[in-house]
Amino acid sequence: MKVELVGTGAIYTKYNSACTLINEELIVDMPNGTLKQLLKNNHKPEKIKIILITHMHGDHISDIPFFLKHVYNYVKIDNEITIIGPKGIEDKIVELFEAYRFEDREEIQEFMNLKFIELNNDEYEIKLEEYKIEAIQVSHGEEKPAYGYNINNSVSCTGDSGICDGVEKLIANSKVTIADTSLREGDHCHMGIDNIKYLTQKYNKQIIATHLRDTTREELKKEENRNILIAEDGYQFEI
Repeated sequence: MKVELVGTGAIYTKYNSACTLINEELIVDMPNGTLKQLLKNNHKPEKIKIILITHMHGDHISDIPFFLKHVYNYVKIDNEITIIGPKGIEDKIVELFEAYRFEDREEIQEFMNLKFIELNNDEYEIKLEEYKIEAIQVSHGEEKPAYGYNINNSVSCTGDSGICDGVEKLIANSKVTIADTSLREGDHCHMGIDNIKYLTQKYNKQIIATHLRDTTREELKKEENRNILIAEDGYQFEI
């Protein structure tokens, strides 16, 4: 699988918000600016078939209407796009369209070929195309449910989460984990450098830090840990 970190930052940074593209056709989260970043990096957004949403905070879903309008109204594709996310994700996307003064629910259903899979339990296993997607509930404060995803037992994305059993399961069952490392010291909403150091020591696997605040990024650069990677936006690897 070819993996690209479209964004590695948090809201108040110069970096794009956390977003991961796999094989040009599966994307984890779609924060503000995702469509423009994909186009800037010469990707074809219309190739994306699957959107995985970790939770419904604005910095993880706000570009979905712009993306859908681009592929269905501008490029004019007619293929199905599957959106997987927490229960209520379809209504939330409709609310975004209405807030942006775009299409209403009936127009979305008529002109956009969308399939929604809504999650509400602790764990799911979903098979789509050549992907086995394991959705595991994680801890993100009062935002419930929130999920991390493991794709083909190869790469996992924690989404925003404090350290929890769900995060540990994602790391244990994948080769590389793209993990929330927002803080110097983790809390119940986000992991910190202390948590990432603990996890790399326990599992001896590579963790790629994402959702980084600028101060956390600079602090993490001082660490000497071969299993922690601090990546820039656009970083690519194959697994």
